[in-house]
Amino acid sequence: MFLQKTLFSLAAVLAFVLAGCSEKPESKAPEKTQSASAAPAVETADFVFTNGKVYTVDKENSWAQAVAVRGDEIVYVGDDKGAEAFTGEGTEKVDLGGKLMLPGFVEGHFHTTTQGIILHGPDLQTDSMDELLAKLKEYADANPDLKFINGWGVRPNIYGPGEPNAAMLDAVVPDRPVYLWQVDGHSAWVNTKAMEMAGLNKDTPDTVPGVSYFVRDNEGNPTGYIIEVPAQVEILNKFVTVDEDYIRGGMAKWFPEYSKAGITAVHDFGWAGVDQDMAIGILKDFEKDGTLGTRIYGSYYWNDASIDPVPIAKKMRDENQEGLVQVSALKINMDGDDDKYSGLYVDGYADKPDAKPEPIIPFDVINDAAVRADKEQLHLICHCFGDLAVRKFLDAVELAKKSNPEWDRRPVASHAQLVHPDDRPRFKELNATYDTTGQWFAFDPYTANVSPVRLGEARMKQLFPIKAMLEAGANVSLGSDFPAASYIADYKPLNAITVAVTRQMLGKPDMPILGGEDARLTVAEAIRANTYGAAYGIGVEDKIGSIEVGKKADLIVLDQNLLEIDPHDIYKANVIFTMMDGKVRHGDDL
Repeated sequence: MFLQKTLFSLAAVLAFVLAGCSEKPESKAPEKTQSASAAPAVETADFVFTNGKVYTVDKENSWAQAVAVRGDEIVYVGDDKGAEAFTGEGTEKVDLGGKLMLPGFVEGHFHTTTQGIILHGPDLQTDSMDELLAKLKEYADANPDLKFINGWGVRPNIYGPGEPNAAMLDAVVPDRPVYLWQVDGHSAWVNTKAMEMAGLNKDTPDTVPGVSYFVRDNEGNPTGYIIEVPAQVEILNKFVTVDEDYIRGGMAKWFPEYSKAGITAVHDFGWAGVDQDMAIGILKDFEKDGTLGTRIYGSYYWNDASIDPVPIAKKMRDENQEGLVQVSALKINMDGDDDKYSGLYVDGYADKPDAKPEPIIPFDVINDAAVRADKEQLHLICHCFGDLAVRKFLDAVELAKKSNPEWDRRPVASHAQLVHPDDRPRFKELNATYDTTGQWFAFDPYTANVSPVRLGEARMKQLFPIKAMLEAGANVSLGSDFPAASYIADYKPLNAITVAVTRQMLGKPDMPILGGEDARLTVAEAIRANTYGAAYGIGVEDKIGSIEVGKKADLIVLDQNLLEIDPHDIYKANVIFTMMDGKVRHGDDL
């Protein structure tokens, strides 16, 4: 669906100049623009931006010079001359000085309340176990009155062969409970004191046997490593009350940071580990006091087969259809990842062929819920890490499509580390979006050391096949999954776009290219994936995702033209201005 609300015709010629791994659409304004002489008198605008390089990301990838905003809406896109009709006594006139304007970034996979649960204590993102333990000890020593030590960002590649255990943490903090979140958000690591105080011992049953559990030694004793969210939250709740104040305090500092990064909307994949009404209430409170700088398109996070998610998701959807915080989807948590042998793969694991992980929710239960949710016109989105999980999700979507009347459904398969070649055409057939994380498209220490062992070299060449999905006709979307990650927790779209275009780590242009040069996106494709593509996956591309008349005034300005610089340097550019909903959220002094 490409719903265009325009007051005039936007037609442009797009010329692609291939330079390295970038693609630069020709900087040419629409051939026809609205001008004072060609149109009747119009109401003046609140903001008029002129003398810019406005890359609209519309259907034709048009360029313009000027944009006018009235209230929360874009009312003009065209040349500087045409913008004069919208300029009046009360108009704030902004000369862009030739700088690049883009639609605000739309994050295709995000967790707006999860940081309120996870991001407490020190950031432990490092590739050195010694450095991690030193940071932990330094934090504990600096906070002697803390009765509970929390931390986040532990990278699984630092463990070496095997898994972490409580004794490693006991060596630096033996006398207080320690609880560390792994960077993927799907594991936790605790010390012996934490297990003792939580009553976690040999007799403690696993929270969801085979899916969310406590890793044990040969005698059945928990080792201190906890797998998946239900078991993680069970132990965390022994030490902190994950209430409104706790979550609000962890969230408050982040919204200004998102605005600085140019993020104006997010597809929230669920408020795991927290009461859903509380999460929505906190977000709406931020909206009321003016500190919510992004649109939130939420979902009900489902990872428990004993819960019927459909009436819950429907109620959340029906009660939240206005303002900046809305709900439209059911999020299915299908599998884990390759690190813990909990991802679902068509061809299994290269290093452990006998591993037979179960889905977090049985497939028949997923299928039943998918059909009923689709009947209620709830969009289906999914954490699908392995290619078997992707296939099973597409099967559920196809079953729902066959079972129910046709409607504008927007299924999204997220992560999708692998998509089996047989399943790639199905995305276009089902109008499904392939969403994944640009920051992960490189041979970082996790992808270079864990995934090759688990998957083998042949499948490594097919990792994160976003270019192949585009070529198969799928809509593609970029979303950071912040604050979760496989290696680096990073919410900045410019970083994601850089890695998606280079398939190399930031600042390392000489390292091997993940998947080879053919796997690289062009700069234009990457920008679209983090704007219009993500908006399409949410089902709101008629409102946001491109700069067009009638759409919401979500705009950003950068200090460099991403389509003209070396693609390896995109992450060095700065977002110097962010407008969301017609209000300046960052860069008042532009």
